[in-house]
Amino acid sequence: MEAKASPNRGRSPTSSPSASSMTQIRMIVISVTCAIVVSVVNNAIITKSLLSNDHWSSSGDRSYDTPQNNPETWKKLTKDQHINTFWWPSPEEYGGILGKIHDFQNPSDCSAASAKFFVWRSKSDNENDTRGLTAWAHAASSHMLHALTDADQPEAGHRILINDDKLFPMAKGCEHGLETRECYFEPLTNCKLSDVDDYETADPKSSNIKILSKTDEEYDRNVRTLYTSDSIWFRKVKDMYSWTGLGFNSQHSTIHMTAASLAYYFRVKPWLRKEIDERLRRNIPLDLNPQRTIGVPIRRSDKCHGHALEGSASGELECPPLEEYLKKVKEFLAFDPRIENVIVTSEDKSACEEFLEILNKELPSLRVIQNIGDVQQGTGSGSKLEAYTEGSSNAEVVASALTSLHMHMRA
Repeated sequence: MEAKASPNRGRSPTSSPSASSMTQIRMIVISVTCAIVVSVVNNAIITKSLLSNDHWSSSGDRSYDTPQNNPETWKKLTKDQHINTFWWPSPEEYGGILGKIHDFQNPSDCSAASAKFFVWRSKSDNENDTRGLTAWAHAASSHMLHALTDADQPEAGHRILINDDKLFPMAKGCEHGLETRECYFEPLTNCKLSDVDDYETADPKSSNIKILSKTDEEYDRNVRTLYTSDSIWFRKVKDMYSWTGLGFNSQHSTIHMTAASLAYYFRVKPWLRKEIDERLRRNIPLDLNPQRTIGVPIRRSDKCHGHALEGSASGELECPPLEEYLKKVKEFLAFDPRIENVIVTSEDKSACEEFLEILNKELPSLRVIQNIGDVQQGTGSGSKLEAYTEGSSNAEVVASALTSLHMHMRA
C-alpha cells in the first residue's frame, strides 16, 4: 500500500590495520579515563575494531607493527588505500555480522508475506530534535538489534528496520536530495515505506499494525508492521547473537555487534565519501603509523553542565580540565615511548586551541595532527547547527564531525 504523504516529510531545499594489543589498550584507556569523550571515542573504537578484524587482519596473525616488522600485513593495509584515504567495510564483501545485517535488511522481496517491519518514527516535534550524530547512531544500533531479534525472540523471525521520511534536523538545506537521513547516509534497507502497513491509512482495528506507546511495551510477534514510540529511547536487547547463526567466538562479542551495527549505519553517500576523502588526504600525513599515534577527541560545549548554548541539549556531565587530557597523554608516552603523533579534534574551538598550546609547551616533540577545515561549531546538537557558525552549512558540520571520526580511527 502506498504510504500516505505527510506534511512533515522530508522536504527538498526548494520547498521550504589489525590493531595490536597495545593499540587496543591505548584506546580502551582513553574511553575509561576520559569520561568526557565516551560518546565520540567509543563509537570510533568499536568501529575501528570491526575494520581491524574484518578487513585488515591476515589469517592467523591479528597484529601489525611497522612496515619493517610486518611487511605483508602492512602491504595489505596500503594495497588499495593509503592511510590518508577513505576506507570503510563493505557489508556485501566482508561477511560476518556486518554481512548478516546487510542480508537481513535487504531481502529479495519486501512484499513477501513473511516480511515483517520495524518502523523507526521521528519525534513529534522532530524539527527541534537536538540529538547529534552519535546519539542518532546509538539509537539506530539499538533499534537495529530490536528488529533483528524481534525484541529477544529471534525464534519468531526478524524484522526489517526502516526509518520514516520526516525531516532529519541535520539535513536542513540539503543540496543532495531530500532533507532526510538519506541526505548523508545510504538507506537502512532496500524496502520502501510503501511496503509497510501505513497506520495513517489502515483500519484502526487492523491486526497487522502495532504502535508502541513505550519502548519496552510487549507486542504480538505476528504483527507485520511494528512502529516505535516517538520517544528518543529504545529497548535494550539481551540476546544479541543467536539471530546471526554464526555461533559464539572471540569475534562475536558485544563490541563487535555494536561495531557492525554502527558501521552499517554510517555508510555515507558518494558525495560525502568524496568530501571526507579529500579532508583526510589534506589532514593525515602519508607516513603516519597508527601504532605510534594516539587520539585526543575533546568533547565540550553543550556536553558540559552549565553551558549557555541556546537550542542545544542540556549538559550531561562535568567536563574535566584540559590538564587531565595532558596527564593521560603523558601516561601513554610513559607506557610506550615510541608514540610520535597525537590527533587532536574538538567541536569546541577555544578548548582545542587551549589544549594545543598546552601540548606545544609540555610535549613539543609530538607531531600534532588536526582536522584542518573543521567547522568547530561549538555544539554537538543537531537541530540548529547552522545557527552557531556563521556561513557554515549543516553539511559542512556533518562532514567535519565524520572526518574527525575517521581521523581517530587512524590512532
